[in-house]
Amino acid sequence: MGSVHRPNSTRAVQRRRATVAVLVRSDDPKRTAERLKPVVEALAAADIHAEVVEFDDDHPDDWRRNLEKASGVLVWADPLTDRGPRSTLDAQLTEIALAGTWVSAHPGVIRKIGTKDVLVTTRGLPWGTDSFAYPTPDIFREFFPDRLAKHGTLVVKGDRGNGGRTVWKITLLEPHRAPPAAAPTATVMVQHARLRDDTHTVTTLGQFMTDRSQIYTAGAGSGHLVDQPYEAGIAEGLIRCYVVRSTVVGFALQGASDSDASPAGHDSRKPAVLGVPAPKTMVPSDQPEFRALRHRLEDEWIPAMRSLLDIAPDQLPVLWDIDLIQATSNAPELTGFVPGFVLCEINASSVIPFPPEAPSALASAVAEILSS
Repeated sequence: MGSVHRPNSTRAVQRRRATVAVLVRSDDPKRTAERLKPVVEALAAADIHAEVVEFDDDHPDDWRRNLEKASGVLVWADPLTDRGPRSTLDAQLTEIALAGTWVSAHPGVIRKIGTKDVLVTTRGLPWGTDSFAYPTPDIFREFFPDRLAKHGTLVVKGDRGNGGRTVWKITLLEPHRAPPAAAPTATVMVQHARLRDDTHTVTTLGQFMTDRSQIYTAGAGSGHLVDQPYEAGIAEGLIRCYVVRSTVVGFALQGASDSDASPAGHDSRKPAVLGVPAPKTMVPSDQPEFRALRHRLEDEWIPAMRSLLDIAPDQLPVLWDIDLIQATSNAPELTGFVPGFVLCEINASSVIPFPPEAPSALASAVAEILSS
């Protein structure tokens, strides 16, 4: 009787190497891909093959052939480029996610936390301020003059944007003469954040509102405006908190540069720095002076945000960041504790640069996700 061959039960099973597509869409995709090398290398160290692919607005379907062997897609796509919003890409990412491919960050999650609407939806959290959304031009025309008269200075933001493209600081120059609602003829001073200095223009409130109405017609009419009270602490810079899923992996300090300091006798009505152009100083997550802030984020604020916006822990992006301004107002009911922090924005679309600790933490998270 012939012998029966039995496979060696101790033989190691050959595991297929995981593959992810690292998708890039920006005005300079080559530079973005270069800056993502630490991510690709960290993924390789975790036995994950990563291939960087560019999204071409002229050929929007071409990148999808790179998904044939990929288990997931890591997305670095700016909300806006010179070609416009990322609407076509988001539709494709939603489609492939429904078909079973893992996507981070998912467009649905970006809509919840990665647009300026998060300032309004989370204004009841400790980082919140009196923010307001204007979903239609009519609502903007109706309510914005009242809010400007109330606050004197507001920061107006398009719901999507990057690099200060859709951010303006507007100051009512004669608030003491303002009626309950500022008149369209009221004089205002406007600073565009993209200029990254204190350049400003003086115009009328009516003209400012007319100019901003373009937000509602751009991108196939998908945009709208949000505002929040100007926080003077922005002149001292902001703190960027880098998060891998629910864990803080580092901070960046971004302060006003010396060239932006106001000289003696400077007109007090002239805007303080808004673009915060100074380089970022990366700080590790275990830095002692940031221990309290890290615990607030991990134990309180991020869980509260998830609960409020109905986001499961495994739906959070593998890399995102929370930009905070140190509050100067004495309003513990808004800022949670003294010194407090005000939310400036959350970035979930394309987080670059990032601290040196981020790539390995990201790779570990991706490995865990793909093995589950």
